Amino acid sequence: MWIKTVDLIDGPAEEKLHAAKFAELAAIQPASDDERFARAAALVQLGRFNEARGDLQALLADARLGVAAALELAMCEMRGVGGEKAALALIEPVIETGGTEPAARLRALHLRALVAMRRVDMQSAIKDLLEASDGFEKLGLVAGTSQVSDSLGTVYATLGQVDQALGAYARSLADKTVLGDLFGVAITLGNLGRLNFQAGRYGDARHYFNNDIRLARQIGDVRGEAKLLNDLGRVLAAEGKTEEALAELDKGLAMANANGLSGIAFFCLKDRADALAGAGDTKGAMTAVGEARALLPPGGAEFERMLLDLIEAEALRAEDPRRALELAEGALGQLTYMDLPDTEIQARLLAADLYREQGRTGDASAALLLAVKRCRARGLTRYLRTLSEAMARYGIEEGVSEESGRAVGWRPDEALSGYFLREELGAGSFGTVYRAFDLQRGRDVALKLIQLDAVYDRATRDTFLDSLRLEIEAAARARHPGVAQVYAIGRDAMANPYIVQQFVSGRQLRAIVSEGSVKGLDRIAHYMALICHGVAALHKGGVIHRDLKPENVVVTDAGAPVLIDFGIAHVAGLVLPNFKGGAGTRGYAPPEQATTKSADPKLDIYPLGVMAWEWFSGSRPEKGRDSVPDPAPRKKGWFGGGGGEERPEAEVRFLTLVREMLAPAEERPGDVEALARRFEQVRALAEAQKPPH
Repeated sequence: MWIKTVDLIDGPAEEKLHAAKFAELAAIQPASDDERFARAAALVQLGRFNEARGDLQALLADARLGVAAALELAMCEMRGVGGEKAALALIEPVIETGGTEPAARLRALHLRALVAMRRVDMQSAIKDLLEASDGFEKLGLVAGTSQVSDSLGTVYATLGQVDQALGAYARSLADKTVLGDLFGVAITLGNLGRLNFQAGRYGDARHYFNNDIRLARQIGDVRGEAKLLNDLGRVLAAEGKTEEALAELDKGLAMANANGLSGIAFFCLKDRADALAGAGDTKGAMTAVGEARALLPPGGAEFERMLLDLIEAEALRAEDPRRALELAEGALGQLTYMDLPDTEIQARLLAADLYREQGRTGDASAALLLAVKRCRARGLTRYLRTLSEAMARYGIEEGVSEESGRAVGWRPDEALSGYFLREELGAGSFGTVYRAFDLQRGRDVALKLIQLDAVYDRATRDTFLDSLRLEIEAAARARHPGVAQVYAIGRDAMANPYIVQQFVSGRQLRAIVSEGSVKGLDRIAHYMALICHGVAALHKGGVIHRDLKPENVVVTDAGAPVLIDFGIAHVAGLVLPNFKGGAGTRGYAPPEQATTKSADPKLDIYPLGVMAWEWFSGSRPEKGRDSVPDPAPRKKGWFGGGGGEERPEAEVRFLTLVREMLAPAEERPGDVEALARRFEQVRALAEAQKPPH
């Protein structure tokens, strides 16, 4: 349904636009500029963009019709491959200045959101869509809110928030049905088909698409029919029905070419190449890839080029695996800047197989693990079977669940089925930790909301979060009572990332050390041994904590120390720009941590030594090993100063151990489990040397 962005003088033309008599309007010979605009707007609704362009461009300079013509022309530009820049040039002035009709700016916001969606910038899209929706709601313009709801549903589907997507589509469908907007109903039916395809419900998807094709033919929506034939071909290809898929894709391609729909023609060719590559027809796939590349503009269209690179990689995997991997890795590098889980999962599946064939099992495992997490977080269940089979072949287990779309709030009604915040526990470089109640699982948790948006670009944020996922996954396998368990990693309803950990009830070790409530070498050594056992469990899983300090240890009410906040601020092998926290906490981090990129267990042994000495002496060893007395016995005699009283054996062993832990990296021991045993020996000696009561 057309959104009124200008008041046409010719009443009947505007009435026909509102009545969706687009075919009738498209056939008129305009006698005025108002009729010329109405015909062009009808052609846009019918997907006949090339026919509409001439009239719309001629009307851009018109003082009354120019704004409305610019918005319709923007729709035409967006339907071509790489047309986003030209569309924005038409849209932005309308957002800044508005038009004579209050709906014009809201329509422009909706169109800008569609451009953001094409560019895979979902956060910007959501912002504009919500503003447009509120504005249409205030105007009582149901046609506007119904169209925005459709776009919101598509954004939510892309983000994997299936429930929100279904809700948005249902609202849109209800509004359009009441309005009698068959064109709008057709759009929503197509979106519901795509959502079912995403979820792997192929039969339901085909049902929606086939019904929608009949509706598109009934209302004369050529563009809609061509797009739906493309969608139907994708479903059939996913079901392994290659010949049927190719037949539908060829129908869509012919219709797109006949009507100047270059964007749809590109995707029909792309999906034809994909189906042929999946069937092992390398020559046919490469031919279709070449034809699709020919439709791309000389510059831009990076997303479309990346899609073709992935299909070429699939086609070449048997003949030229090195070239295939090069293309797959290049595509994954670009996907870092996008939020396209469907495409990314396919890319990671392909890369995992290619890595495996080249003996790079670690890279293969990481690619599969990230693919599984995308799949679960975004509701892309159609990939689960393939991923599960691949993980079983490679012997990979998933330890941390991935979530998406769960609400976080300070009131139960804000956090329905999500996380109800109880209190703030602390804040750090990357976010804030809260004690929260998990309304779905019925338990208290420690929820860390990660705040990176204001500091890093999206590519850096996503790289960080992916590295974090892998490290958290490794840490979760520790399954040690001295390590806080990680339950989930995910994004809330506004797509902000978070980590859900076990809530450890007790006191921070910092408070215990500062007040001196736990004294005596036997007790200190006992606690240090337990802490070392927890760190050893992390190391066994391949995780280096990198920020050990009394603040990151909680002693439970039962007297057991538990490590928290591991792998959150310091991810192995990742150096973030402008972040000085990567070097660890001053006074605890070893000197080499500021410059090293390696994940060496020795990085954690130094801060353990600092903690042990601070607890025993009351102050941190600011000069490292030189701050701890040498326990070697002093020689008696004139030059030795007379010797002095000998230290107890437990203290000698403790000082020796701490000095080794604070030694330069090349002299420092690397086995924290062995250090735990030595602390236990110190405890036993200290207990034995205690005077009887």
